[in-house]
Amino acid sequence: MSNLETTNVKAWHRSIVLLFIFMGLPWAALLTRMPLVKSELGVTASQLGLILIAGGIGSLVGLNIIGLLVAARGTKVWIRLFFPLSTVLLLIGGLAIEAHLPLGYAIVGFFLGFSFGCVDVPVNIDGTELEKITGRNLMPRLHAGYSFGTLIGSGWGALAASWHLGIMQTILPLAILQLIAPFLVAKYLPVGIGIETKHHEDAKPAHWFAPVLVLFGLGILGITLAEGGAGDWMTLGFKEGYGATEAQAGIGFSIFFVGMVIVRFFGGNIADRLGKGRTLQLLAGIGVLGILLVIFSSTNLVLGWVGAGLWGAGVALGFPLFISAAGEGENSARRVSFVASWGYGAFLAGPPILGLVADAIGMLNMFYVMAGFMVVALFASAAVRNK
Repeated sequence: MSNLETTNVKAWHRSIVLLFIFMGLPWAALLTRMPLVKSELGVTASQLGLILIAGGIGSLVGLNIIGLLVAARGTKVWIRLFFPLSTVLLLIGGLAIEAHLPLGYAIVGFFLGFSFGCVDVPVNIDGTELEKITGRNLMPRLHAGYSFGTLIGSGWGALAASWHLGIMQTILPLAILQLIAPFLVAKYLPVGIGIETKHHEDAKPAHWFAPVLVLFGLGILGITLAEGGAGDWMTLGFKEGYGATEAQAGIGFSIFFVGMVIVRFFGGNIADRLGKGRTLQLLAGIGVLGILLVIFSSTNLVLGWVGAGLWGAGVALGFPLFISAAGEGENSARRVSFVASWGYGAFLAGPPILGLVADAIGMLNMFYVMAGFMVVALFASAAVRNK
């Protein structure tokens, strides 16, 4: 059982917001420097995609384990363990990049993906529990915290690129902040959140699976592929497709996060007014428009930046609203873990597929694949209830 009776819900809420903010800081800075990462490792786009697949595999392994761990012991213990561990692994990955070790970075990436998956699900489960307690759509604003953190990280990454700083110089200051975060908020996190409901022997077990979760999974896969694809390839798209400098490409990536932050901050109000399903459909359409604008504006960097902002707005609520919908039933740990695994499946399948396509037809033309998956998400969003 959880200790909700003695929990300060406001302090718990603020703590989860802080965890979301700090979770993406150094990682976004690293993603902004992907042109440098590619150069330091001495690989092609398809080879970089194969390296990044290791993180996706690690995430899937973590997601298949963490649901069971949370169901047994709750979220708090795993947040306290895996949040700082993921920071340490990111720093080790940075060292591998600077040492020009693609295989070493892939190995570290596997464990980094594993630990990040084991952080992401517990923090999101706490968010869905807060929604149940408060009766409000909190997930969009919680994820706005993540986007705010990634906006800071990507902005710093663009600045670091303009100063020609190395990989470790880019990620170390933000990694220190990320490392401190879980120790600051641990005392405000309730014990026992996410522990699976126990039943008497003569009672029927609570079945957590429903076919609609597959549609939620398809939706989150499509949107996550477009969101994660932006992280992996947007800066390279601006650099190779537009002839932009690394700093200009970093600005485009930062504008992508500006779009995400704005929509996620107001997303709860939008979902309350329109309903979750209609909100997802509207934003998926905006995301498709943004991706196409980036593709077609290669001679106009400013229009490309506008497209990046629309792209960020379009993917902003996919993960929080699909996760929120999944967490509405009993045994939310298993339901959230199942749906989230589709999103991380996109991280697994996306990098090698997109990298191979980019090598074959060009970086900007590859973006059509992400636009197509956003269309899939648009149709899958119809399965989400409008409440």
